[in-house]
Amino acid sequence: MTLENAVITVEKQIGPGVSVHITGVPVEIVRAAGKDDLTLFDWDTSRRLWRMVRLARGRMAAGETQFQYDFTDAL
Repeated sequence: MTLENAVITVEKQIGPGVSVHITGVPVEIVRAAGKDDLTLFDWDTSRRLWRMVRLARGRMAAGETQFQYDFTDAL
């Protein structure tokens, strides 16, 4: 089993035809032979992702459908 630090893009559908793309998300990936990879977020990363999706949901109410954020963007 190995643990690898990585930076990924998180893509989430938050409604019909509405998607959020967040680039530059730091994660740890656990790799084990013969098993699927496991992607781990720390608590701070999880909270920030949740806030970014919540921000997109608020903007979705104004009619926007595609959201592109970088994890390091100021909110």
